[in-house]
Formats: sequence, structure tokens, C-alpha cells
Amino acid sequence: METGDVPGWFWEVLETARPSLSVLESWLESQPRGVLEDYALVYLEAAESLIDFSEGVTVDGAVWSEDSTEDLCMWVVGQGRAFWRATVEGTWDLAEAAQAYLGRPSPLMWEVRHWDEQVSRPEHAGYRSPGALVHGVYRARFGQDLHERLTAG
Repeated sequence: METGDVPGWFWEVLETARPSLSVLESWLESQPRGVLEDYALVYLEAAESLIDFSEGVTVDGAVWSEDSTEDLCMWVVGQGRAFWRATVEGTWDLAEAAQAYLGRPSPLMWEVRHWDEQVSRPEHAGYRSPGALVHGVYRARFGQDLHERLTAG
């Protein structure tokens, strides 16, 4: 995905909600099914544009697993357009972003904006990130697994 391929509405949603997951939760709960599906797809595609998760990112000389690399990339997207863009364009190294993700000293630590992780509905408690929350909202509203729905269609 090129920098310009991420729709502006997606970044506007993240920036408007930040740093409150409960604000994002309210927005997601008010949207139709198709918007939730689009949000989830755009989020994942933006994360995938950073690296092939299966390659793993090298941090402190160790190659991270596919799952850990995906978690890092999803976190980068959750940091917003400027952080993501700087990472996808190579201005910032993904390994440097990993140091910030881990809470370690990093040149990027001053760029990190933490989400508050508070959600209003108990059924969303296991989905406390801007990339995962849509899955909890979708399951609660439609009784379906969003990941299965997206990969089946």
C-alpha cells in the first residue's frame, strides 16, 4: 500500500478518537457493518504495508515472530498518519519503532501517543487497541467473527 492509498477518512477517525478508545468505540458502534469491515481492512492493509509479517522485524539482533511483527505494525498504524507515514517511507526504521513500542529508549519515544485503553462495554474489554476494537464491536453487534467474515469474502 502506498502512502496515498490509505483513505483520509480512516486517519480522521483515528485522530478524532485519539487518545480515547471509548470515543473510537462509540464511533464504531454507530457505523454500519460495511464501514466496520472497511475500517478493519484498511487498518490491516496499512499495517501490512510496513513489512511482510512472515519476514519478521529484527530487533536487538533477534528476528521477531510473525505474530509479534504484526502486533508491532498494528501499533504503528494506531500511532496515526504521521508516525505510520514516516515508518512506511523509511524515515524511521521499524526496529526503532519497535523500541518505542516496547517502552524502551528510542529516538521515536517522543512521538508515541498512548491510547487510554478504557472501553465502555465489558464485552469489548479484550480488544483494547484501535486495531482490535473493531473486532469486538463487530462480534457484539453482528454475532460474527470479523476476521472470518473478511477472509471468507
